Amino acid sequence: MSDFTRIISISSLSFLSFFCFQVGVFLWSGHNLKQNGRRTLIFIEWFTGFLLLSDALAYFYRGNTTMTGYYMVRLSNFFVFICNFSINFFFCLYVCEFIKQSRLNLSLVLHPKTSIKNGIPVQLFIVLVLCVAGVLITIFSQFSNFFYYFDENNLYHRSTFFPLSVGLGLLPGLITFTMFLQNRKKIEKNIFVSLLFYFIIPLIGVIMILIVYGFPWINVSLGLSALHLFYSSIKLMEIEFYSGERGNSIISPVYKTEAISTESRKRVARNHFWQSLSISLGGILLVLIIVSIKGISLPEKTLRITEPYSENDASKSVCVIFGRNADKHWVDEGDPDRTGAQYDGVIFNNMGSTIITDWNFSISVPEGCSVDPGPWNGTFTLLEGSLNVKKPHEGDKENIHGVDFYTITPLKTLGFGCIMYTPHDYNTLSQQIVFTYSSILKPLTNKLFDVFLALLFIIFIISTTIMLFEGKLIRVEEENKKLERTVKERTKELEAEKNRSENLLLNILPKEIAKELTAHPERTIAKEYPNVTVLFTDIVGFTKISGEMTAEEVVTMLNKMFTMFDERAKREGIEKIKTIGDAYMAATGLTQEDYNDGALRMIRFAKGLLNDVRTFNETSSVKLLIRLGINSGPVVAGVIGKTKFIYDIWGDTVNVASRMESTGLPMRIHVTETTKAQTSSLYQYSKNTEIDVKGKGMMKTYFL
Repeated sequence: MSDFTRIISISSLSFLSFFCFQVGVFLWSGHNLKQNGRRTLIFIEWFTGFLLLSDALAYFYRGNTTMTGYYMVRLSNFFVFICNFSINFFFCLYVCEFIKQSRLNLSLVLHPKTSIKNGIPVQLFIVLVLCVAGVLITIFSQFSNFFYYFDENNLYHRSTFFPLSVGLGLLPGLITFTMFLQNRKKIEKNIFVSLLFYFIIPLIGVIMILIVYGFPWINVSLGLSALHLFYSSIKLMEIEFYSGERGNSIISPVYKTEAISTESRKRVARNHFWQSLSISLGGILLVLIIVSIKGISLPEKTLRITEPYSENDASKSVCVIFGRNADKHWVDEGDPDRTGAQYDGVIFNNMGSTIITDWNFSISVPEGCSVDPGPWNGTFTLLEGSLNVKKPHEGDKENIHGVDFYTITPLKTLGFGCIMYTPHDYNTLSQQIVFTYSSILKPLTNKLFDVFLALLFIIFIISTTIMLFEGKLIRVEEENKKLERTVKERTKELEAEKNRSENLLLNILPKEIAKELTAHPERTIAKEYPNVTVLFTDIVGFTKISGEMTAEEVVTMLNKMFTMFDERAKREGIEKIKTIGDAYMAATGLTQEDYNDGALRMIRFAKGLLNDVRTFNETSSVKLLIRLGINSGPVVAGVIGKTKFIYDIWGDTVNVASRMESTGLPMRIHVTETTKAQTSSLYQYSKNTEIDVKGKGMMKTYFL
């Protein structure tokens, strides 16, 4: 890592850490932490701040070989992993709070069964298990170099299983993401978009760190996501929590619950399972594919060979031979005690999926040895009793074929050699060889890995297909339910419209006639009733009164008074027939029974009408008087016409009742002898008077 990249990394991490701590303190200030509705967001900000600060310290002390540097680098990297898993858990809890629309108590993790029954998503506990597993493996890695290791210069390096740490860090986020999508209807749109960005930004960081190593992409992305979460919570009032009496509430829409069948609930649960599996496998496949393309950097290894090989041992991952060429040796003319010879070395890479990218070879040699210029495939030096050979690097004069030429691909070899002058008795097979190499694992060249990747891909395809199929069925069911609700709503509307039509019809016709007309609209409706009591009322001097008023005043006056008459008729079971100008016509006893109480009810109704007129006069500037006439007897009733029809009654009984009204006295009830005979047991009448009725002759009448 260049100094410039290191400075930029430390500056970025420190800057973001400061803001995350500041945000956490701001959210915490003024409230008891236990009662603070923002508590989960505070933990997210604080753990993110600790993570960024730890990573900044790791970059600062990286390469520092002092005791302080030794411990700071290890502790800092340890806390980076711990904080990462903690953030994953608290963010999952944060999403659950929006799903449940309330602040959740951390004690719920101690009672998983009860919590799940109470509606807490099961994904929260899966994330908790993964995070705990990640913490435990991180502790193990701290002492075993499982995830990472440090070289003698106190520099951080990825270990063989570093991609596992990426997967463990990614899986909780993917599971939280599936839970987030599955419950998207319970989260308002602007909040949904805000939380979605928290998933997207770290995902970009994960991809970047697998592609470009050296800059803390993941941790910087987590810092940016945490700050985005805070600033969006300030902007979106729906994310604001409250303390005090409303400490457990969160402003969020409340959705009405609907009855769901057992089969539908099972289908939704299955769909959620396949969604979680599909998204998790998709994330794992993405990591594995990127890792496969880039390769996995393996820790540097050192082989100490005390018994050098004379030929390749295929059972070893790496085998190195180095010996004097039997055909090319001679006595040194300048020094008879030395032998000049060509020494040939071969590095055998017996690994099927690993490329040796860098190597360093050394073998013990006695004093007085020398190497002639012109060695091949290596940079040769003699130092402190050792012949050291290293792979040519960029800029070395020995790098005549290009750096890639000196890497050793799987199941391949690389030869190197030199001309060296040594004592006559020097034998390489009796010397210790130290071979140090760095390598990159290319998983795609391994058949077992290819089979594993293919199986994962097949499971991913199957789970995605089932997820889409189940999702389609759920959407079809939702559409069917929506259609059923629409049908029910339309049915209710039709029922309401039908009721309105029936009520309107009942305002025009008696109930029995309305039913008959609705059932048989084409039939002529006419019936005879043996004993009907008919009433007529009329306003005294209406012509003169109306001549002194405007049309609107006349209509308003009549409407007010006749409305009072209608309400009384409805209360007392009297059938209003019609109004003709200022006249009001009503009847009762519209039944096939000869003997009924229609006359008694009509007299009571007539007395009530007089009371209504008196009440009207108390508040009206125009004082009115009415005449009332009543008669009882047979009538014919029916409906006239097919459009704008009207229910009416006919017969002598109706004509005589009208005559009783026209010959009556103001504010008096004028009845015929027939009506008197049916009501005399309850009401007292005046002496009879005789009037001449057209077509009937002289008739006896009475006043109540």
